[in-house]
Amino acid sequence: MNFKFENFWLSIFVLCVVNTLLIQLIIRPNYEGEISSLEYVLGVAPNFLPAIGIPALFVLTFSLITKENCSSNYLIEKKHIVGNIFSVFGLIFWELIQNSFDLIFDWNDILWTLIGALLFHLIWFFFQKNLHKTEI
Repeated sequence: MNFKFENFWLSIFVLCVVNTLLIQLIIRPNYEGEISSLEYVLGVAPNFLPAIGIPALFVLTFSLITKENCSSNYLIEKKHIVGNIFSVFGLIFWELIQNSFDLIFDWNDILWTLIGALLFHLIWFFFQKNLHKTEI
């Protein structure tokens, strides 16, 4: 079992969830400033952060599930791509159906979802080799 690998991805997920909830439930409702760039960041962060955190959860889940009972080498080796695809499609789908529920639809949210997915992929690329070195 590779605790370093699993703890890293769990930490990424938890940080993204906590920060998203903090922004949505505390910071945005109480922000009364007039800094447009900060308003923009607070507006797109709830799409950007889950685009990083949700694939991290998928990577962690796929790692735990596929250790013993998966015959698909693709899922084992490319879990970061599969998780990222599921996450991006889910987040974009949610953004698109917001029009149906009279919620706020914003193309910037889709853009920042894609940027978050790219950042997740870059995190995977830079850290995955070091995380697999230490196995317990």
